[in-house]
Amino acid sequence: MPRVRVAIVGPGAMGCLFAALLAPHADVALLARRPAAAAALAAGFVVIEGDRTIAARVPATADPAAIGHVDVALVMTKAYDTSAAAERAAPLLGPDGLMVTVQNGLGNAEAVAAVVGPERTVPGVTHQGAHVVAPGRIVHAGFGPTYLGVRPETRARLDALAAALDPAGLRPQLVEDVQPYVWAKLLVNAAINPLTAILGVSNGAVVDLPAAAELAARVAGEVAAVAAAQGITLPGDPVALVRAACAASAQNRSSMLHDVELRRPTEIDAIAGAVARAGRAAGVATPTVEVLWLAMRAREEAYAIAGGHFGS
Repeated sequence: MPRVRVAIVGPGAMGCLFAALLAPHADVALLARRPAAAAALAAGFVVIEGDRTIAARVPATADPAAIGHVDVALVMTKAYDTSAAAERAAPLLGPDGLMVTVQNGLGNAEAVAAVVGPERTVPGVTHQGAHVVAPGRIVHAGFGPTYLGVRPETRARLDALAAALDPAGLRPQLVEDVQPYVWAKLLVNAAINPLTAILGVSNGAVVDLPAAAELAARVAGEVAAVAAAQGITLPGDPVALVRAACAASAQNRSSMLHDVELRRPTEIDAIAGAVARAGRAAGVATPTVEVLWLAMRAREEAYAIAGGHFGS
């Protein structure tokens, strides 16, 4: 079987993690937004530190034409950059190419579909956890499955992608209804990410600190109620999902905490904001989620006052 050709759009923590792990099993290239970032990655190794250290050479560029056609464009940017990333990556798709999103939050698949069409869009979610410690150097501190929504017409192509993801340790699961898993990850993100960013702690502290654990439990209950109002059954008890995620990624520093430390925009609107908006539409109250949403928005607004900068 020929190796699947994969372009990973967005060379952040998750993009670099997937690129390095996939490199032995697929033809992989990284597509960056900035030429300088692409050049820095292309000049060295992408290094993953975790249970073991992996160093992989991965081609990187800011020019889609330099990659050519691929079987899969894997969008791994921040949620607020999804539409722009899909536009950048659209020329990469071959005649039967698919664009796959495994990002945080809600609305990413819809943003991709608006660019390449629903028939070429694959919604998904991953439970890997990683953070950047230096350009091209990633700590892999959270392990879990990667769920991809499959339809009969995409089965063969996603089987080929799964055949590369599996030996890479990314634990692919092809499911016909991916929404319960998207909402489970949304619940986990909504409960963990804002609290870690506000408190300045790693994921494990969210359940180790009693007051934080209570807030996380309230968030989990509110997200579960919004999901239920839309007919979505989560794959597990809401609080247990949060506790399991914290245990699996106890030492990980969330992407939202990392963004706050660097005074960059966060994904709070696509996570807590998306839950609050869906709750209002369904008539479900989400008071804890809304407070954390506003607190994080205020944190971003305060960057300028603190003498920092605001921008990606």
